[in-house]
Amino acid sequence: MKRPVLALVCLATAGGCTGKYIRPTTQEIVRASPDLVARGNYLVNSVSLCGACHTPRVGGTWLNGERTDAFLAGGSLFDDREIGYKVLAPNISQDKETGVGAWSDDQIMRAIRDGVGKDGQLLYPPMPFGMSAYGVMSDDDARAIVAYLRTAPAVKNGVDRTKNDFPFGMNMAHGMGVMHHEPAQAINAPPASDKKAYGGYLAHIGVCIDCHSLGKRGPDKEDNLLGGSTVPLNEPEYGKVWASNLTPDVETGLGKFTAEQIKEALKTGRRLDGKPMAPPMALIIPHVSTWTDDDLDALVTYLKAIPAIKRKVPERELTPGAKKLVGE
Repeated sequence: MKRPVLALVCLATAGGCTGKYIRPTTQEIVRASPDLVARGNYLVNSVSLCGACHTPRVGGTWLNGERTDAFLAGGSLFDDREIGYKVLAPNISQDKETGVGAWSDDQIMRAIRDGVGKDGQLLYPPMPFGMSAYGVMSDDDARAIVAYLRTAPAVKNGVDRTKNDFPFGMNMAHGMGVMHHEPAQAINAPPASDKKAYGGYLAHIGVCIDCHSLGKRGPDKEDNLLGGSTVPLNEPEYGKVWASNLTPDVETGLGKFTAEQIKEALKTGRRLDGKPMAPPMALIIPHVSTWTDDDLDALVTYLKAIPAIKRKVPERELTPGAKKLVGE
């Protein structure tokens, strides 16, 4: 059977083509402890950047900060002109009608790591459920996130996600399960004592690889691991921004900078050339800047150890509003 015909057959019979990516949920109840909730707090609010996407912005614009009165309540619009989708972030607060308060613990864990919703339907990007991000999250960390989410306030905010719009090619890939992976199960994080391995784990669950390896078809870990995005992150509010090259190449990456200089950039939100970071990186700096020193050390150890890729990304093309934000 020729590939185009096979693709259409798979799209028409999506359940048969994608069923292997959808595991039945269990009745597991996460047994919360103070330490588990604290770990979940750190993951949600620092490492895994949940609020950067799921907490709406002041005035409804990406150029402003997160609304403290609507934590994780959803509604922000991702309008990527390069890839061609429009997606409203869902409400993941504990509201039972409009959030995830009525979801089981395992349904939430499955959504985070496998990209499968409460109803068993496959989720879409930009939720980073792939193997370059949350798909490799450990069982313990997934449970910690659930434990913390259960302590977060319920915010009633209905988000009409029927208005989400995706290009034909993405819909076809979604229907075939191309974006998804076999269910995440029995995953352990590397020991924190192994800085390189643990730093790589953080680069995944911190979504570094998703953006800094981004290509037209998604993250490219094979040929462009953290070599800088080959397509821009293109939002009408802030313009076109290419994620930078994070490999140790001396000319186009991080090779000429010390570990302390890289850590300082992540803490302050200023690029290594001294300029303020623009969105979308500027949106996540309030989260990344709160990583522990040990975790930042591990991340930088990993970045220094990966293969160097010589690739200079284009300069950002900011909107007037974004230029004002970064003082240009």
